[in-house]
Parts: sequence; structure tokens; C-alpha cells
Amino acid sequence: MGQQPQTRREMKEAQRGRGWLVPAVIGVLAIAVIGAAVWFGKGLLTSSEPTGSPSAIAGATSSPAPSTSLPTTSVPETTAPPTSEADPLAAAVASCRAAWKTQAAARNDAYRSLRQWDAHLKIMNDLQAGKITLAQAKAAWPKTTEQAAENIVAFRNADKALAASQDTCAVDAAAAGPKADAVRQCAASMKTVDGVLAKARVAIAPWETHLKDQSHFKAGGMTPAAAEAAWRVLWQKGLATLPPWSAVAQQGQAVPCNLPA
Repeated sequence: MGQQPQTRREMKEAQRGRGWLVPAVIGVLAIAVIGAAVWFGKGLLTSSEPTGSPSAIAGATSSPAPSTSLPTTSVPETTAPPTSEADPLAAAVASCRAAWKTQAAARNDAYRSLRQWDAHLKIMNDLQAGKITLAQAKAAWPKTTEQAAENIVAFRNADKALAASQDTCAVDAAAAGPKADAVRQCAASMKTVDGVLAKARVAIAPWETHLKDQSHFKAGGMTPAAAEAAWRVLWQKGLATLPPWSAVAQQGQAVPCNLPA
């Protein structure tokens, strides 16, 4: 056995020496416990995956999350039923109807205007033949010039529309039936009217010029002598160009074009 302290003083000194040992041991143990806690808890603080996730458990596999979007259903494509081709005869009838309407407008406007010119010329003929006096001629002429300038303008416009039109009266040579026959009838009538209009364009020119001269004379742009001289020239032109139109005018007005509805 070791040597024990003998005196009270020595005993107190021995107790004082042992007093520092216990706290020191406790401190060392506390440091060790804290260090272990820090070491084992480090993975919980720094792990990128939550505790209990499938990847943190050996042998576990993750299942895909259920989709929240509704399943898409493909819409079957629908194709329009094939349309039957347009009836070529119906199209021919429609085009022919438009062509006839345009031509008839020019024909009628020419007829209206040249009827006035014909009446105007006849008064001059009667005057020159001594059948009427100058006073009677002057009293009769105004009626023949009512709306005369406007009627000529109407003819010119209708004739321009006819020239610009793309409509025709035509069918295939092999086409048969009432529609085809009606279109062919109209085509023949239009050919007749074409000839009438060709003569009308020539006949209406001196009438148009005479009306312009009369307007200039009334406005003071022509002397009475100049106006009379110009009139006599146009009168002779009218007598030369109007009869060819007059010879076919009635036929042009009478030719038929009866198209089915």
C-alpha cells in the first residue's frame, strides 16, 4: 500500500489535489459525446434526399408519380364527301343568259337612239321636198332630240360593256338536250344581233356629231351659217349610213333567245 497522509494538513492537501480530476474527466466525456453527435448527424444535415425516401432504403425502387393530365384522345379525320362536278350545260346556260342580256341592252339602246335620228332626218327630207315649211320643221325637230344625247351615251356604255364581257353562248358539239338546243338558238340570235350592232355603230356616229354641233351653236360656239353647213353634211351622211341599219333593225329586235330557268 502507498503511503497515507498523516496530518490533517496533508489530508486536506490530498483532497484538494483530487478535486480537479472529476470535473476534468466530465469535461472530456462531454466533448467526446458532442463530437460523436456532430459526426453521426452530419449526413442528416447535408443529405440531398429526404429521410425515408426510396433511394435511402437499400433495394427500394421509386415508382413514377401519377399523371395529373387527362389522356388525349385522337380525333378521327373527317373527309368531305366528294362533290359532283358542276353541270356543264347549266354553266353554259348561265353564261349565255348573261351574254344575251348584255347584248340586248346595247341593241335596245341603239334602236331607241337611231329611231330618233331617223325621225330627225325625215323632217329634213320633207322640208327639202317642200312637204312642210321651215317653221313646221323647226317646230317638229325638238321632239326628236328629247333625251337624244343621253340615249347615245347609254348606247356607248352598253356597247363598251358588251365588248368587255367574257360571257358567251356556246356548248360542246356533242351536247344534246333542251338546254344545249336553247343555247345554240341564242348563239344564232346573238350572231344576228352582232350584225345589227355593227351597222348601228356606223349609223349613230353622224347623229352624235350633229347633237354636239347643235349644243355648240346654242352656246355661241358656231355661227348660223357654219351650223347649217355642218348640218347639211351630216344629213347626207345620215341618209347614207342609216338605211343599212334600218334594213336589219326589226330582225335584230325579233330574234329569240329562250333559255330554261
